[in-house]
Amino acid sequence: MKKTIVVMIGSLLMAASAHAEHKLLFTDVLEQKQVEGQARFEYSHARGNISSPIDGTGTLTTNAVESGYSLGVGLGHGLELTASIPFVFTERAKAELAGVPEYEKRDGFGDFALEAKYRLLGGEEKPFTVVTGLGLKFDTARRKDTGTGTTDVSPFIAASANLGHHYTPYAIYRATIRNHDAQDTHTLSLGLEKELNHTVTLDAKVDANFNTATRATTANEDFSFEVTSYIQVAHNFYLLPSVAYTVATNATSKVNDLRVGPVDGFRGGISLYYLY
Repeated sequence: MKKTIVVMIGSLLMAASAHAEHKLLFTDVLEQKQVEGQARFEYSHARGNISSPIDGTGTLTTNAVESGYSLGVGLGHGLELTASIPFVFTERAKAELAGVPEYEKRDGFGDFALEAKYRLLGGEEKPFTVVTGLGLKFDTARRKDTGTGTTDVSPFIAASANLGHHYTPYAIYRATIRNHDAQDTHTLSLGLEKELNHTVTLDAKVDANFNTATRATTANEDFSFEVTSYIQVAHNFYLLPSVAYTVATNATSKVNDLRVGPVDGFRGGISLYYLY
């Protein structure tokens, strides 16, 4: 039973894996020889229901303190390449069924990833911008650390529009395809960026993740509602505080009918961003 619970928890957390984004709007592309670096630090908490035909109902709680580091470079001609790696300081999960608690804990480096982004049309000062790209996450970390145990291929397309008065709506579609019969994820993100002044910009975004069924797990969905602020504290140096509410629908094991969810929670963090 413990192994099944751990797998179910992993499937719920996997879709929330962060992708390296910014400069600072996702449709922005670094110019040739420009370099950006970002370090993200985040705390997250989630709590939900868990049930089994044999052991009845119980609760699931997860807490994590994690970080992510990325470095991007502009290659010219509208092309950008970004490398990223996460590091989890602590990730703790507790599942309690029939009054018996079971624990899972992980920490360490996650999987290394590369992402290429290409501008199809537009640009930073243009009325419309469209970019596309491909992300590759390699199976470089051990599962007992914080690796997912999969190699992921993530094509995406994104568009934004300058509406005037410093309003910039945007949309992103990303498909994350995983091997080893792990859930694939189709993500639709809708957001609005508003520049308040020369030093402060607000960004509100909704992410909807649609996770496919596998031989072992049913399909489910998870959603996040996030507000981020870009605060310029020095030339080309930004602080990005953020807060988000997250919710996931039920996921059920096809092996023993163990059900996890619904699960909801929050996350909050801060990023350091510098453009060279």
